[in-house]
Amino acid sequence: MPVKSVFKWRGWLVSLPVVIAFLCSRGEFEHDTVTWAIGGPVFLAAVALRIWAQCHLGYRLRVHKVLTETGPYHYSRNPIYIANITMIGALVGLMELPWLVAPAVVWCFLVYSAVVRYEEHRLLVNFGDAYRQFTRMIPRWFGWRGALADDGVRTRRYLGAAFCAEVHCLLFLLLPALKEMVS
Repeated sequence: MPVKSVFKWRGWLVSLPVVIAFLCSRGEFEHDTVTWAIGGPVFLAAVALRIWAQCHLGYRLRVHKVLTETGPYHYSRNPIYIANITMIGALVGLMELPWLVAPAVVWCFLVYSAVVRYEEHRLLVNFGDAYRQFTRMIPRWFGWRGALADDGVRTRRYLGAAFCAEVHCLLFLLLPALKEMVS
């Protein structure tokens, strides 16, 4: 599948493990307290990362788009994809299939790796040398660059709007409950 097609269909592609988890009951871990004690906080942490990233990126917010280097973008060029991968892994775990968590995370990582290659080309065209320098300083996935600069101001300024833009992610928590009711 060409990279542009992976970019176009990324939402559907990364949904595949969630669909499988919803439909599969083989090997379920029937300990709701443990499942929710681990999966719930991990899922919520991923949503919090998406909100924090949104405060700085402004993708769904009505702000002028610039090359973002603050907040979670100080540590990774792709914090929203990291959050998405984490959310999907947690969601699969919440659907009581711990054996499917690792394959789901690997699948999503592979899909998003192709997506990132496509996006990086577009960002290089749009931002040129500034983006090239950014890629030399900030790792694609994980890294450490020391203290945050000007993080709190932007986070506080856009927190409400970012929360509203990302609150839909919490609806995914209905899937494990729905699966439980159906089975």
